[in-house]
Amino acid sequence: MTTTPWGDADSLRSRKLSPGPGKNQKAVLANQRERLLGATVAVVASKGYDATRVEDILVMAGVSRNAFYKLFSSKRDCFLATLEAIEQLSRPSVIDVVAKTPGSWEDKLAAMLDALAATIVAQPAMARVAWIEVYAAGPEAIEIVERLDRSVEDVVAAALEHSPTRAGMPRDVVRAVVGGVRKIIHTRVRENRIDELPALMPQLFEWMCGYHTPPERLRRPRRVPPELVAAPPTPHDPRDRILAAITDLVAEQGYPDMAITEIAARAGVSLTTFYNHFDGKEAAFLATLDVAQRQVFEATLPYFTSVSDWPTAVAAASRAFVAFLATHPTRAQLGGVGVWATSPAGFELRARGMALFSALLDEGFRQYPDTNPVAGEAIGASVDALLFSWLRHESAERLYEIAPTGTFITLAPFVGTERACQLANSEVLVTPGGEASGDPS
Repeated sequence: MTTTPWGDADSLRSRKLSPGPGKNQKAVLANQRERLLGATVAVVASKGYDATRVEDILVMAGVSRNAFYKLFSSKRDCFLATLEAIEQLSRPSVIDVVAKTPGSWEDKLAAMLDALAATIVAQPAMARVAWIEVYAAGPEAIEIVERLDRSVEDVVAAALEHSPTRAGMPRDVVRAVVGGVRKIIHTRVRENRIDELPALMPQLFEWMCGYHTPPERLRRPRRVPPELVAAPPTPHDPRDRILAAITDLVAEQGYPDMAITEIAARAGVSLTTFYNHFDGKEAAFLATLDVAQRQVFEATLPYFTSVSDWPTAVAAASRAFVAFLATHPTRAQLGGVGVWATSPAGFELRARGMALFSALLDEGFRQYPDTNPVAGEAIGASVDALLFSWLRHESAERLYEIAPTGTFITLAPFVGTERACQLANSEVLVTPGGEASGDPS
């Protein structure tokens, strides 16, 4: 049985109000609309947004096609309306609980996280729609769920103003930390592990509270240092041209709308040549993502291994990582935004890539054993969320401006606020194969 905010899926048809004399037409339409929203949640959670057909929704809701098109113009229109309704229904249980909870700001934020976990556990199908399938429906759908994210950011930022050591927290840090919680929840929902969330929330709350306001403003460098700029490779053979075409097309229009015919035309190859290399669109995308992830890692790792002091090495690698993305904007869009609208296989490949970067934190846990264990996952999720936000609302070319913020978020749980701020704002230059130069403080 699938539970939706509008009743159990198998009961939707039985809630039908038959139109006819004496029946309130507005009530009939409202009843049909609710059943369609509930059916959309149930079907999309089960089949995925792309595979869902209007007919699937109609059958589950017990609504005629004619009635559907009186209410919605398309599947996408119905899905967007469903997301709007979910956002409005979720807001009281997640946001309003802060005002209703007595006690300190810590008590209020802890209650909000607990309420969020409880909502997801109570409505797993709704969670899959709003946290996973939303990305397949495009930017307008994402914007709807981001409204709740922004409200949570506002609540967290306002609560932190009541803490002497957290007042004035940079908004990018708040956005990254809140986004990190969202990414962690996304993983649990995607992997059907939502039962872990209630026990996980106190750990995440402790990690969030570990951040204190930096003693000085985190800088926003306007340009990538020349020594961190790497020219993209020029594709020559057909396979490389296909990968380059996919990278560009995903950045321009997104994965769902990209067609194999467009890929072949952009790459200057025939369809026969395309199928000689790949079984289909998904296989080609996965190969593109795999190459892009290896290029990012190969561009970053030398800066990490060139410094013996672990915190300084992390700072150098963080700058190199963001510099590569800023100077390779289509690759940044591919792995930072485009992948979110792909298949489970795309997420699995991306997760393996992120695990490689998370491994760079292992030495930090050895040197700073008191660090919150959840920080390993939470830091990666937060930096990922910060990149996603900038790619969505700013531009890939400006990503280097958030290099200090990313460094601060990464290092503060290990080395503390002051040292993390120093390293984030430092102008240390690193030559791969040699030690850092410049003043790290």
